[in-house]
Amino acid sequence: MQASSYISRRELLEWSTWGLTGAALTSLVQAGPRPAISHFPARAKRVIHVVLMGGLSHIDSFDYKPELEKFHGKPLKYKERPATFFNKIGLIRKNDWAFRQHGQSGLWVSDLFPHLATCVDELAVVRSMVGTSANHTPAT
Repeated sequence: MQASSYISRRELLEWSTWGLTGAALTSLVQAGPRPAISHFPARAKRVIHVVLMGGLSHIDSFDYKPELEKFHGKPLKYKERPATFFNKIGLIRKNDWAFRQHGQSGLWVSDLFPHLATCVDELAVVRSMVGTSANHTPAT
């Protein structure tokens, strides 16, 4: 046998670990999911999960930023240069649409969605997602 056909002890352990992990994972997947007990009784009959990868901006939909009006057309002031797309930093821009509060919840909705604004109290808006990239694709 040539020396190039041998595997090291470390490689053997690594491949063995992957094999055992795969075997354990197979039995876990075949077991099926366990039903979780909810804190509250289920009320929703349907869920629409909208993922807009590279789609509608949060600034134009439900994320009202009143300070954008004040700084419209001005350059971004920063202590440390942020990560940029195409190495350019543009000027601050206000919303293209007017925003108004709707429903008992007072959710801010842009005029882009006049019909959706009539049923905002039936929506759940998730605002906890965080992205660390200025580039749209990795940020979504």
